[in-house]
Amino acid sequence: MFAAPLSALNAASWQMAAAAGNIANASTQGYSAQRVDLAESTGGGVATAGVTFTGDPDLVGDFATLLQAGAAFRLNLKVLRAQSTALGSVLDLLA
Repeated sequence: MFAAPLSALNAASWQMAAAAGNIANASTQGYSAQRVDLAESTGGGVATAGVTFTGDPDLVGDFATLLQAGAAFRLNLKVLRAQSTALGSVLDLLA
């Protein structure tokens, strides 16, 4: 029940960390930007499939990734809260 939104929270966290690192190191000589690759998880949800080094940081793309991953994180957190509330209601009915 919680696996898909939890995996999405984890994936979004990894994406935000990579994008933030790219932005922070944009002017660091020799730094190679990173992108987190995602894949569908076998049990539903999303999994981090690896990290790709992309060369020079793309500040616009990295800011867009931060916005997208932040939105995905917030939405999946709402899903978790809704599922938790629903599960609590079912447990209350059974008690």
